[in-house]
Amino acid sequence: MISDFNMPKMDGLGFLKAVCANPSTKKAAFIILTSHGDRALVQKAAQLGANNVLSKPFTIEKMRASIEAVFGPLG
Repeated sequence: MISDFNMPKMDGLGFLKAVCANPSTKKAAFIILTSHGDRALVQKAAQLGANNVLSKPFTIEKMRASIEAVFGPLG
């Protein structure tokens, strides 16, 4: 899953917690997009189970690298 951190009703960390709490999605890979590049957010996301955090703005190359860091080379 790829989710933004800033969302109207639930932030990305709340969504990550919900995904990890659901038996059918708890093993899903999770990447958070954020315009907040602070270390505390990255650490909290990792503690909650995020596989990667990608800071905005990003290029398609950075997005690909972030996905490949989780899944391996994309062919």
